[in-house]
Amino acid sequence: MSDSPLYLIYDPAFDDMDAEGCPGFGFILVFDEQDLDNYQSGENPPFPAVSMLFTDHADGSISGDLLGWAQLDAEIFQQFPLGQFFQLMEQAAQVAINAYRQVGQVPDKLIAQLLPDDDLIQFDVQFATLELNDAEAESQLAKQMMSGRPYLDS
Repeated sequence: MSDSPLYLIYDPAFDDMDAEGCPGFGFILVFDEQDLDNYQSGENPPFPAVSMLFTDHADGSISGDLLGWAQLDAEIFQQFPLGQFFQLMEQAAQVAINAYRQVGQVPDKLIAQLLPDDDLIQFDVQFATLELNDAEAESQLAKQMMSGRPYLDS
């Protein structure tokens, strides 16, 4: 995986429901901060990007599905090992859905970074408009999101 951060942006234009009525959340993966700033919701971008759907299934399982690629011939797709991409997608789906389950709001952005000398991916989860009543509620949310989450060990 790339040493630089990867950005996953929530895009409700790609949200979907599966046949069982389970919610799916659309995310776009972009590879640099300038592309992050230039992304337009629901559009096929003129820069390398990957669209994904993360589904919260009724049985409690989570899945990440590839929807499509933009600029498939871009150099980043030659450098990015496919196996690591699928590992990122699986872990990002777990992070996004678990965050959603905790607060009832889909994260607006996930920033993924490979930890040095490790096979672990660290995610910075960001909510644009999440409003908590006080510092104690914020602390409680942080504790809930960190305790026993399967993606921390994967």
